[in-house]
Amino acid sequence: MSPVALAAGLVYACAAFDGAESLLQDRDAGATGGDASVDGIAGGGGFPGSGGSGGAWPGDGASGAGGAPSGGGAPSGGGAPSGGGGPSGGGAPSGGGAPSGGGAPSGGGAPSGGGAPSGGGTGGTVPQCTSPAQCNDNNVCTTDSCPAGTCQNTAVANGTDCGDGNWCNGDEKCQAGSCAAGSAPTSFTQCGTSCPASYYAASLSCSSTCGSPNGPRATCNPACSSSVAACGGCPSGYYQASASCSTSCGSCATSNGQRYTCNQIAGSSFAACGGCPAGYHAASTSCSTSCGSCATSNGQRDTCNQDTGSSFVSCDPCPSGYYASGTSCSTSCGSCATSNGQRFTCNQIPTGSSFVACGTSCPSGYHVSSQTTSVSCGSCGSSSGTRVTCAPN
Repeated sequence: MSPVALAAGLVYACAAFDGAESLLQDRDAGATGGDASVDGIAGGGGFPGSGGSGGAWPGDGASGAGGAPSGGGAPSGGGAPSGGGGPSGGGAPSGGGAPSGGGAPSGGGAPSGGGAPSGGGTGGTVPQCTSPAQCNDNNVCTTDSCPAGTCQNTAVANGTDCGDGNWCNGDEKCQAGSCAAGSAPTSFTQCGTSCPASYYAASLSCSSTCGSPNGPRATCNPACSSSVAACGGCPSGYYQASASCSTSCGSCATSNGQRYTCNQIAGSSFAACGGCPAGYHAASTSCSTSCGSCATSNGQRDTCNQDTGSSFVSCDPCPSGYYASGTSCSTSCGSCATSNGQRFTCNQIPTGSSFVACGTSCPSGYHVSSQTTSVSCGSCGSSSGTRVTCAPN
């Protein structure tokens, strides 16, 4: 080899050595990591060097060197995805190439809580009902109930669920789980002159079957009409609309007896013989042949008005809930025995306050705080009467 050729070879060798050293320096110059393919450090510059910006391969880390894309001819970061050519974390998923937690679902590979449903098995018994309405079997002869969440349907022994409240059309019963119509009441005869409740004596007679040798016997009819004719008196719920003497009401002692036309109590006002029923007062009285009897052709007749309003006049003493604020003698309260009678002005008893009343005593809940005499409390026998001041107890 000639000296010239030898010298040229040495020069080339030195240049190659310098290039390699520069390459190594470029690799080491990466501030955030070396060769990702070697070290696997996330963010490391690729090979060729990521130190500096945009050095060409082989680079010297100088800005603007080379003719390849900034970062050494490959995407910034060394020609491979940041992290050394694989997913961040060294070419494998973060955490060592397996799902976080060691390659199995968090908690050791079994569902949280040990793999069994929370609560440890099956639930309690579902209630059959929460209210009697949910137990309704549409049978009016049973009572529906829901004790302890279980339906019970108990038969009604007396059949009250079947009844319509009208005794006159039969007493309905519950038979074999169904409503059955009862038998309507009918007439019967019994010894004596009176009948059971809800019946009246339609006639009286003298019979050998009711005594020795004879005794009175009554024919009893059910009180189911708006108006009935009864011997001796009217049944409950009726008033005496008129009175007479009739052979149909005679007995063993006499051929005749008292007979009344009885009307059902209803309305705000009506005329009655022998006094007004409860809830009504005599607004006026008179003597009338319509109220006669076997003993006399005439009898007392009252115009009966309902006990309503804050004040009214009455020929009877004031009813419960009212007091006599004044009294007088009036022809409107006469009778068959006299042309005049006592008349009362009745006022409602006030609540919690004092008032003055005719008489010598006060209603329940009040006491006499003072007493005097007043002409406002007169009567048919006197021009004045006692008057008291009633105060709350």
